[in-house]
Amino acid sequence: MRLQRASALLIVGAVFAAGCSSESVDERPIIEVFGTFREADAAHFAATVRPFEDEYGVNVRYVGSGSFVRDIRERIANADYPDIALVPQPGLVTEFAAAGLVRPLAAATADAQRAAYGDSVAATFNGALYGVWFKASVKSLVWYRSDFFATHGYEIPASWTELVELTEQIEADGMTPWCLSMESFTASGWVGTDWIEDIVLREQGSDFYDDWVAGNISFEDDAIVAALETFGAVVHTPGRVAGGTNRILNTPWQRAQDPMFEEEPGCLLHRQASFQEVHLPTAASFGENTKVFPLPSVDGTEPPLLVAGNLATAFNDRPEVVSLIEFLGSAEAGKGWASRGGFTSPHPEFNPDWYANDFDRNIGEVLNQARTLRFDGSDLMIPAVGTGTFWSGMLTYVRYGNARDAAAEIQLGYASAEPFDE
Repeated sequence: MRLQRASALLIVGAVFAAGCSSESVDERPIIEVFGTFREADAAHFAATVRPFEDEYGVNVRYVGSGSFVRDIRERIANADYPDIALVPQPGLVTEFAAAGLVRPLAAATADAQRAAYGDSVAATFNGALYGVWFKASVKSLVWYRSDFFATHGYEIPASWTELVELTEQIEADGMTPWCLSMESFTASGWVGTDWIEDIVLREQGSDFYDDWVAGNISFEDDAIVAALETFGAVVHTPGRVAGGTNRILNTPWQRAQDPMFEEEPGCLLHRQASFQEVHLPTAASFGENTKVFPLPSVDGTEPPLLVAGNLATAFNDRPEVVSLIEFLGSAEAGKGWASRGGFTSPHPEFNPDWYANDFDRNIGEVLNQARTLRFDGSDLMIPAVGTGTFWSGMLTYVRYGNARDAAAEIQLGYASAEPFDE
């Protein structure tokens, strides 16, 4: 059954991208890339790697999955390894590295990644880097109804206290401040983890955050419980979130913002990543009736930035695979996708003129100008916690409202984690 499902996935999800060459396309070596991009995004990725195909005389065969973690584990169990995986969780790359499944980066590529990002992206094992950062999203954003802000005289908050005051002012004016929803099939709960990560990063600082995501600080620590309760002040205060707990738990996360653009807005604020732009309802127009501001810091200083993205890691070290990894980590990677829209490059030397629209260009500027940058914590944690009990524990907390119980449930993921079994 496993082999049959893997084969079906290849047939349904494969996208073949071939450039023009005097050599027969059918005779070229094939590099298989497995990732989360599907449909239009798969075509955009094909446009990204086309220059590489032309230069190196290879075919890149891309296979997309809507259940990436499950499917990559199944392929590994069947020894059906892709050449390269585009992994959305650095913690999973580290797990594969510990199991000896993926190859460390070539020295020059690793040096280039460290020069570009420092310690912002952690996909290391025993001091070696195992992934290059290809695509980025900025998570620490608050979307807002900019036209209503103008007519009501609301100002962009510069500190967490001002954000709370703005929330209370919107309530006093007879409106609901926040939109929020967390339903995401088997991944339900990740929206809540983003809130907690942003709050911990702001309340406790980057060093504490790094120790926490590394598993050195328990979820039952008072600081993490306090972060849960800060989030709880939003989700558990009656009338503060459109539709209340029922809508939070049962509405797809892509549709969270829809009430903001009703004739009488159902909310004025929505904390969500830059990728929300492709899910805005038709009534929304960025720059006209909606804009974004960074989720503010506690004290009004420049806020830290929570980011996410896809890391490319290699399951073998064939020369053409090593070269594609190097390309995907370069400043030129993503140019073809950026020209189509919906792409943010994490690379500080990416040319902003390559972006197709002002939104993508602005998000790229926000990313590259941030002084404190941290990768999504749940993606860095061991999968049993980061994409396991942390997700489910956030659903528990929203449903029942006991921060300490939820923290204890999440922490159990560390005790139940098992070493990866090839």
